[in-house]
Amino acid sequence: MFWLQVSTLVLVNALIASMLLIRVPRAQHTGAGDGALNVWQLIEAVEAERHRETESTGRHRLSPETLARLRL
Repeated sequence: MFWLQVSTLVLVNALIASMLLIRVPRAQHTGAGDGALNVWQLIEAVEAERHRETESTGRHRLSPETLARLRL
């Protein structure tokens, strides 16, 4: 029984030591590649889309002349 306990203790310590000393290579991020956007480009795209949505377009858009007459 004594030798079983000693061998278990030695094996557990060897396992812990091997886990601490030997590092498994971990996956790393690669380059983003073509067409990847950063945060600032995404913000600019959203702001441009909001600007396009707020502009008056289409058939019922008021012309600048009509807007000028309405302001008088």
